[in-house]
Amino acid sequence: MASSCIRSVPSKGHKSMCLGSPLWPCPMLVARGQSLRPFTVFVDIRFRRVSCHGFLGGLFGRGGMTTKPSPKPSLEDNLGPDVDELLLAETSQPDGSKAQILYRNGGPVAAADLEKLCVKVGWPARPVAKVEAALRNSFMVSSLVLRITLPPLPGSAAEVEGADTAVSEQLIGLARATSDHAFNATIWDVLVDPEFQGQGLGKALVEQMVRSLLRRDISNITLFADTKVLDFYRQMGFEADPEGIKGMFWYPKF
Repeated sequence: MASSCIRSVPSKGHKSMCLGSPLWPCPMLVARGQSLRPFTVFVDIRFRRVSCHGFLGGLFGRGGMTTKPSPKPSLEDNLGPDVDELLLAETSQPDGSKAQILYRNGGPVAAADLEKLCVKVGWPARPVAKVEAALRNSFMVSSLVLRITLPPLPGSAAEVEGADTAVSEQLIGLARATSDHAFNATIWDVLVDPEFQGQGLGKALVEQMVRSLLRRDISNITLFADTKVLDFYRQMGFEADPEGIKGMFWYPKF
């Protein structure tokens, strides 16, 4: 199966930023390094094709799609390069308009934009100041960004120079991880804008984050999941209550 529009940018040094969220009594899933490898080390290349032809096809129509064949790498022997940015999908129009979905590892995320996304998916609102503090103090953040590029106006200086003009970016997904920087990491706040769900983006988000953690030799990876999405995470190699391990919660009773 071919992959579509994939580009990696070599890492320039990871800077950790991400978001905290309130604890809710939901199942804790555990993924161990060995069991993760067959399932989540690499994003399934089939998802990228669906992403391009599904969501972006609906955004700009079917024209202008490009597909580049790429051999599937060995899941066991190659985690792939560490990247700051990965182009997951791209489509363009004859007038030069272009839409891209980008995966980013690290980089700034505005707390206000993140809170808007949280409210959009139905999560309770949180104080922006606390969100900003969580962004500063967490280990890793992965985000999905929709970038729209418009062509320069006819006769403008930008057209003469051959440059793009209007570029807008919108946060459409995020996942973050906390960690002891050595053995353990916990993934939190996995969310995708409802308008972009059903395209495999959530799967890409989690899988790419797991890859980043494994590259840092962190192989005991846990997360908290609502019961409605347990199967989603099981398909990526996560287990509920492995060897009888249970998640325990303490939170204020008021």
